[in-house]
Amino acid sequence: MALNPSITLYTYAMSPFAEKVHCCLLYKQLHFQCHYLNPLRLKKDLPVGHQIPVLTINGESRADSTPIAEWLDECFPEQPRLLPEAGAERERLLDIDQWISHRLIPGHFRAYPGEGWNRQRIENAWVLSHVMNKTAHGGLPWILRKLWPLIIASQGFIRHMLAMTDLDTPLPQAKRKLFAEFVEKLDGGPFLGGRNTPSLPDFSAFPLFAVPWMVNFHHSDDVLEFPEIIAWLQRLQPYLSSTPPLLPQTVVERSLDTLFDGVQQHSKPVLPTNCATAPPHADH
Repeated sequence: MALNPSITLYTYAMSPFAEKVHCCLLYKQLHFQCHYLNPLRLKKDLPVGHQIPVLTINGESRADSTPIAEWLDECFPEQPRLLPEAGAERERLLDIDQWISHRLIPGHFRAYPGEGWNRQRIENAWVLSHVMNKTAHGGLPWILRKLWPLIIASQGFIRHMLAMTDLDTPLPQAKRKLFAEFVEKLDGGPFLGGRNTPSLPDFSAFPLFAVPWMVNFHHSDDVLEFPEIIAWLQRLQPYLSSTPPLLPQTVVERSLDTLFDGVQQHSKPVLPTNCATAPPHADH
């Protein structure tokens, strides 16, 4: 690959699959530009296909997040790898990545903007419209921003994602189950699959926990119940701290540092009011 390649990521700011590629590029320490597409011009502005993400390197374009990640390893083998070249570990990591695509991401769409017609779901959908309006080239007409909850609910892609979830299980229980399964996928390691260094599934999952917090979705603080996930996010963040940032600063409501501070407060035991001034127990 030639020095200083021209790289452009065609993306939406809130797409988990596009954010996955964004994280891969940051980890690879590659210089790239984000082209935040306007959904009204999607087919016209995409270099290939009809869905994001699309990545263009020196005029060649590829679609679909996992094949893009594999392509990045082929094009830039001297940069940190996203996957081992071959073997059982590579297959295991791809299996975890598939679990994220078929379980965690559908659950993410069920949680944000949410399900049913209630205030929290509508407000989350308006957060999505705000982010889209601020990032998409040319913005959105005001009527579309107001109708975004209806527009999101009518999208075939969203309905397909929801159909992959267990709709019979109440959302809070389903969410906790997914988070517990995610902790199992860490397998005791600093990163997914029990690895000491991050890999593709880590970058697939990172936006699903980080972005809802950063845009201040309702119930994005549910992750505070799982300190193992917060610790994993904190370990992964330094690998993703270069530019362009995962979200443009104009749409960030809360930093990840406030999440890391929040888990310490969340896990701090609260004494009953009648015991607040009691002396500490003696050491034995």
